[in-house]
Amino acid sequence: MATVENPMHPDAHRIGKLGAILSAIGILTSGPLAVLVVALVHPQPPWNGPQLFVESFHRIQTLPFYFGFLLATGSILMLVSVCLLSKKRASALTALIFMSIGAAFVIFNYVTQTTVVPAIVKAYTPELGPVLTMLSMSNPSSLPWAVEMWAYGFIGLGTWLASGFFGTSRLEKIAKSLFILNGVVSVFGALMASIELVGVFSTAGFVGYGIWNVLYLALAVAFYRVLREDSNGHP
Repeated sequence: MATVENPMHPDAHRIGKLGAILSAIGILTSGPLAVLVVALVHPQPPWNGPQLFVESFHRIQTLPFYFGFLLATGSILMLVSVCLLSKKRASALTALIFMSIGAAFVIFNYVTQTTVVPAIVKAYTPELGPVLTMLSMSNPSSLPWAVEMWAYGFIGLGTWLASGFFGTSRLEKIAKSLFILNGVVSVFGALMASIELVGVFSTAGFVGYGIWNVLYLALAVAFYRVLREDSNGHP
């Protein structure tokens, strides 16, 4: 890997591999697995006001957000590794900053969904309806969806800027392309959400969500393989 020059590479490789593993687990569990469990056990009907949401609420519906913490944490760790290993310090540090901003917003969102929203449901009165409408991600026009889409836009900027870390081997070229493509897709999604936020629940929105999940999983796997290949060459 032509971009690596740091003598601390064993620890940096371990951090990066852990980040890739957590990201992959987070993608698989917060997306397909947790969504399927919720759909089978206690699905939330389409948004039709806070009263219906409260009546249909079950703690299992917060499951995807708990696994989402793994994704956010793993994403930061991957770029910490890039920052430690890359010769291109300025771009790597800038990438880590953008990634950290995005991940922080994601974590804030998921704290809201796992902790604040259930607390509102538990103490619900009609007066709390507007608050629940604003905070529940079951509502496609809620504040958390705007935060979510822009958060992943920042995460995409992070992977885009980090793409300069990779060298010229076939595997690294694949990883670089995935890091750039994730940036393009994520920033595009954020811009589209700023134009039509409720589009996140449209057919195009669901298709985009599926594509992003597959893309980010591939990105994490490619990153892990790059680090494994490089660490095998640096005992």
